[in-house]
Amino acid sequence: MRPPIPLLILLYIALSKTQKVVSKRGSVDGCTDWSVDYLKYRVLQGEPVRLKCALFYGYIRANYSQAQSVGLSLMWYRSSGLGHSDFEEPISFDGARMSKEEDAIWFRPADLQDVGLYSCVLRNSTYCMKVSMSLTVAENDTSMCYNSNMRQTEKAELSKSKDILCPNIDDYIEPGKEPDIVWYKECHPKQWRASVIQKRDILSFQEVKEDDIGNYTCEIQFGGFLVRRTTELTVTAPLTDKPPKILFPSENKISNMELQLGAALNLTCRAFFGYSGDVSPLVYWMKGEKFIEDLDEERVQESEIKLVREHLGEQEVAISLTIDSLEEEDLGNYSCYVENGIGRRQATIQLSRKAELMYTVELAGGLGAILLLLIFLISLYKCYRIELMLFYRRNFGSEDVDGENKDYDAYLSYTKVDPDQWSQETREEERFALEILPDVLEKHYGYKLFIPDRDLIPTGTYIEDVARCVDQSKRLIIVMTPNYVVRRGWSIFELETRLRNMLVTGEIKVILIECAELRGIMNYQEVEALKHTIKTLTVIKWRGTKSNKLNSKFWKQLQYEMPFRRTEPMLTHEPALDVSEQGPFGELQTVSAISMAAATSTAMATAHPELRSSFHNTYHTSMRQKHYYRSYEYDMPPGGTLPPLSSLGNQHTYCNIPLTLLNGQRPPGKSREHSLEEPHANNAMLPLLPRETSISSVIW
Repeated sequence: MRPPIPLLILLYIALSKTQKVVSKRGSVDGCTDWSVDYLKYRVLQGEPVRLKCALFYGYIRANYSQAQSVGLSLMWYRSSGLGHSDFEEPISFDGARMSKEEDAIWFRPADLQDVGLYSCVLRNSTYCMKVSMSLTVAENDTSMCYNSNMRQTEKAELSKSKDILCPNIDDYIEPGKEPDIVWYKECHPKQWRASVIQKRDILSFQEVKEDDIGNYTCEIQFGGFLVRRTTELTVTAPLTDKPPKILFPSENKISNMELQLGAALNLTCRAFFGYSGDVSPLVYWMKGEKFIEDLDEERVQESEIKLVREHLGEQEVAISLTIDSLEEEDLGNYSCYVENGIGRRQATIQLSRKAELMYTVELAGGLGAILLLLIFLISLYKCYRIELMLFYRRNFGSEDVDGENKDYDAYLSYTKVDPDQWSQETREEERFALEILPDVLEKHYGYKLFIPDRDLIPTGTYIEDVARCVDQSKRLIIVMTPNYVVRRGWSIFELETRLRNMLVTGEIKVILIECAELRGIMNYQEVEALKHTIKTLTVIKWRGTKSNKLNSKFWKQLQYEMPFRRTEPMLTHEPALDVSEQGPFGELQTVSAISMAAATSTAMATAHPELRSSFHNTYHTSMRQKHYYRSYEYDMPPGGTLPPLSSLGNQHTYCNIPLTLLNGQRPPGKSREHSLEEPHANNAMLPLLPRETSISSVIW
């Protein structure tokens, strides 16, 4: 049955208008040729493919059935090459592997020999239209299930969602049936995590991760054949919303660079670009307001943009500015600019002429001289710190005000050696403590010392008197000898609470003079504990003959630690005491010695009556006998006898000589003759308590 004439007229008009809508590629032998269609067919060897005539899918407004109804015939041609002008020959269909079905050709399956251009021609005696389709058949990559050149590509942003579609499978799905699609990654089955969902022909990622990068293959069964489609997924960082960042030089400030004229220069600008799609990084140099290519200077060149590294679409790039030989006109500001769709940043380097070598040498010389002077001053201070401080105190210092209400400059603590234990070493130590140290401090430097054995008469309150005298002294000098350590000479400072508190709180400064090596001596550990107990402590070593001279380090350090007194020294000779010199205590007997002598004589007279008369006679005949103490003399009272002594056992006995006489003073307002005749009111021999004799007879 033939279609009505009006319908044929309308179809012809539709075909004619369609030709006017789509521009023609060419016309050959009166046939409109639309060249090669944009849709290219690409399949793997062994897969079925349906090659459809593109005329009915974008070139004319009619389908295959309508074209047949108006008397148009569809014919197929093939050219073995991919060129459109190659020779075409009609296709003979065998009906098995390759068959014509309505407006398409089916390959079941496609083979490598099927590669080429396939042209479909729709024509009758007055009308002709032609279009070509490209078919590519390729093998899989080695050990893979896909061909790298036939993959689809998709991009996904990190931490965002992404759907991968199994493309171009409509021809393999039977109407009304759900496709049975299997997904692979890198051609291997995969146990997908919970956030990856498969639904029909879509693989959906709810949150993309970096390890999702890879090749995803979907597989569908069609007849006895397998159809595979592969998509390459690329994961990128999220789209940036910030301008690029310049890594070098520093942004938003001018970096200075000094160069000599004629030197070569290479400046590299490095910048970081966040992911911004397919937009290429834009980096360039400018001098002032001019681009480098506008400078017309061949020696100034700008390199191409180089990719240093890339990760997830984020890039670090570099561009270099080179000057072969720097000239005067090349000096100035050079700025590196980086741009993206968000903004622009810049960094500037200022090129300036380097100073001449002469100025550099002068500057280096000046700095070197200052450094040497500084080192010299530091060394001078390290080596002569005490001398410098003493010089400053003598010329610019003021006397100490912290102890202005105290009577003594120092309290001297020392343990005497029993005569039966004397040796050459102990004699030297005792001579130093009893003669050299007091004599130099008092006569040469003018200090006022308190020496218990000299300035304190033992009484029943001996410990309290010692505490009061230490409290009235600005310094406490401890002469630390082996005998002092063995006999724990510091015990008095532990018994008296007030004395211990003064040491612990730093109320009094302690000068500890070590006369010998104390390590290995009994009680030495207690000495170390004592040092840690004293808050304000200075340790000075007496080195025997090496410390004899007044300009030795020992006396300088001792003077530095003593309170400052603006007094002229009483001695002007340079050397201190020579070892063979008669010391200030040479002709003296200590108070305890006088007491012991008197006590011994009295005890003998009491024990032997036959000696009593002799003793009294000797006493009366020596009525003018004098006792010397630091060149002061004191006459024994005329007449009278020594009072009888009780048996004291092994305790020391002391006579109470007036303290003013011991200090070298005479009673005011009395002549010597009068003093001789006046009986002494306090002439009794008083024994001390056992607690006091054990301390006062041994320790100063």
